[in-house]
Amino acid sequence: METNKAERLEQAVATLGELIELAEGCGLRESAQFLAMAKLHLQIDLNEVTDTEFRALCALLEGKAGKPRDPARAPLLRNRRDGELRAMRRAWHCPQDAPSRRGGRRRAGQ
Repeated sequence: METNKAERLEQAVATLGELIELAEGCGLRESAQFLAMAKLHLQIDLNEVTDTEFRALCALLEGKAGKPRDPARAPLLRNRRDGELRAMRRAWHCPQDAPSRRGGRRRAGQ
């Protein structure tokens, strides 16, 4: 990553930290939590942490790191959605590959 870009991103992380403190000081807990999630996401991208590494950290923090996982039983990882789907307003309705088919009620006699 470019030095200038990395420095700007680190400044953004610091700014988010200040905004989190401000939101908490004003009693805006949910807003502070959203800002904290944004800060964490930015730090993950800045430090190039992979999904596997992040999941291992979460498991360690939850106390589940003691036993290795069976790869056959591991949950499927969700891929990040790209901006195109958000523009189409479909990002939260279906996976990227194919739209899911919704079932409806059947009427009596059909």
